[in-house]
Amino acid sequence: MNFKKIALTLVCGSVAMAAMGQGALTSRVFTYDGSVGTNGQATYVLNGDGAGAYLFAGSVNGTGNSNGIPGASTTNASFLVNTIVNVSSYVYISGNFGGVYNVQGIGGGYDGSETNQVEVRTNRSLNFTAAGFYGMGSAIGTIAYTMSLLQDYPSNGVVLGGTGVALVDDNFNGATLNLNAVTQLPVDGRATLQITRQLTLTQAAQGGKSYSAAGTIQVSVN
Repeated sequence: MNFKKIALTLVCGSVAMAAMGQGALTSRVFTYDGSVGTNGQATYVLNGDGAGAYLFAGSVNGTGNSNGIPGASTTNASFLVNTIVNVSSYVYISGNFGGVYNVQGIGGGYDGSETNQVEVRTNRSLNFTAAGFYGMGSAIGTIAYTMSLLQDYPSNGVVLGGTGVALVDDNFNGATLNLNAVTQLPVDGRATLQITRQLTLTQAAQGGKSYSAAGTIQVSVN
């Protein structure tokens, strides 16, 4: 391109820099608690034989429970094997969507599409929504944005949920992509959130001046 030099700073995605404040985990971490304090006390005590047999600890003979033993009777007992798996939420987003254009020369024209990508690691489904975008003023120029989600990081090229059409300046507000952590992510739980933008300038873009346009990509956890 040939334009007088200007610097256009686009800062979008403040949530995309170490969002949630979590460091990167290299693997899942498991802990196990089989204690009585967590799982309760289960006791089966049978006293006596024959017609005089009875269950200890308040159970009615032949029915009910004996201290947490389901189906306890004078002839049998079933110890419940209860396994509970608590999976904590984990969302890690790292990268930035900031960009600077340095333009030289004269006249109007446009640049090719420029791309920024951030890493997403999650076991929760997420929504990404564009908000707060504005332009430089149509007399000066416009910026067309496209947001897309790709499988894995670095991306393997598989698009998740489609790629939005290019939307100009504040028309980008409200653009939303949804990431289903169960059905869309590979086994490593990673995805790529990608923003592409294309700058168009007019001759009214004054030399020796910097212009800025900004917005954010908001993350919500489902």
